[in-house]
Amino acid sequence: MKRRTKVLTALAVTVPVAIGSAATAYGFHYRDRALPGSSVVGIDVAGMSRDEVAAALRAKADAVTVAVKLPDTTRQVALTDLGTTIDIDATVARVFAANQDWPAYAEALVKARPVEVVITQDASAYDAFVASLGKTYARTPTNAVVSLGKDGHTFAATRGASGQVLEVDGLDGIAATAARTLTSASASTTVVEQEPDVTTADGKDLAAKANAIAHAEVKVEDGTQVFRATSREKASWVTLPAAGTTGEVSVDGKRITAWITAQAKSADAAPSNGLRYVNSAGKLVRVITPAKDGRAVTNAAAVAKALTASLSSGEGASETFSTKAIPATWTQKTIAAGAENLAYPAIPGEKWIDVNLARHTMTAYVGATVALGPIKMVNGAPATPTDIGVFHIYWKNPMMTMRGQNADGTDYETPDVPWSSFFNGGEALHGAYWRKTWGYAASHGCVNLPIPTAKWVFDWAPVGTPVVTHN
Repeated sequence: MKRRTKVLTALAVTVPVAIGSAATAYGFHYRDRALPGSSVVGIDVAGMSRDEVAAALRAKADAVTVAVKLPDTTRQVALTDLGTTIDIDATVARVFAANQDWPAYAEALVKARPVEVVITQDASAYDAFVASLGKTYARTPTNAVVSLGKDGHTFAATRGASGQVLEVDGLDGIAATAARTLTSASASTTVVEQEPDVTTADGKDLAAKANAIAHAEVKVEDGTQVFRATSREKASWVTLPAAGTTGEVSVDGKRITAWITAQAKSADAAPSNGLRYVNSAGKLVRVITPAKDGRAVTNAAAVAKALTASLSSGEGASETFSTKAIPATWTQKTIAAGAENLAYPAIPGEKWIDVNLARHTMTAYVGATVALGPIKMVNGAPATPTDIGVFHIYWKNPMMTMRGQNADGTDYETPDVPWSSFFNGGEALHGAYWRKTWGYAASHGCVNLPIPTAKWVFDWAPVGTPVVTHN
């Protein structure tokens, strides 16, 4: 019995030693090799070294492509062209990650270890490939364009045209699946019609809205006159959406305000101040210039705002200017006593010259008092008459040569004309040494005087002195 016990004891000790030795040998053998049961997408890599696993994966990966079916051909495309890369080193690292974990050695004897392929994807490289792929088949759509015609008031739209684009949706996913399974795949593409952002119908609609504004009636009244905007003016107020968009047609409020401001200025009227003469008793003798009140538009901003709102809706507008009166003033002069019935209502002390064309006389006055005259003179001939009116001496020349035209169109020249006092263009009071008699009409329009009289006028009447010519 004792012998048997010893034998059993010896066997009990020997079996664990044998198992321990086998485990040690197993672990040592696989320390740099893929554990049993290891595979990568169906490739059995158990027992392979790192380099062998990498070589097996690389051989498989290099054969993976994606067959891209195009409208007219099929193109075999490498995964890298699609921005997809199989990371061999990272995948090998995954295979050998279990080698650092002793329990995994035991588990590998009874359980399979499939390992997934590690991939990376570059979105920018993929987008670049898709863009280059589609260039051959792409056609850019043509937007309808709305513009103002040569007539300046009619809008029209060009025709839009559809384009086409190559659709390759899902190609990046197909590439990823091919890379993870190390299996070649195929992908289909489709040429799809692409409508422009602004279709022909859109363009016609925009043009119609713009024309509705350009041809809407726009008028503003001020009670006495009506201001109407022309089609060209209204067309210039139209604001179209930005090119390539189908936004709203609108109007430029600033341009409308500028137009309303210009019409308001036309409606404005400055007051016309009056001039009247009264006698020493204050009684009205004569109205020289009637007084007339002016007016100013007060609601131009409101009218512009209302007009802008109406046109923005594509509707015409009729607005009315409100105005306020600007009172005119009177300038009142008291004429000299006795001047009521004279040709000029002079105020006391005012120098003036009376030229009576009917009597062919010249008389100088201070107020209503005669300073000189009446003196016989020679005024304009019937063919070259002296103008009638109230004028003022504006320039004097003691000696000059006078030139002009006769009634028949021929030229004349008179040298050494003395003591000229010009009061109306080329008409002057001056001396006439060539005259021997006086009291008739024969000059070119000037008032010819005896030389002593002309010098007296020259010395006595300053620039600004009224000269009144009448019949």
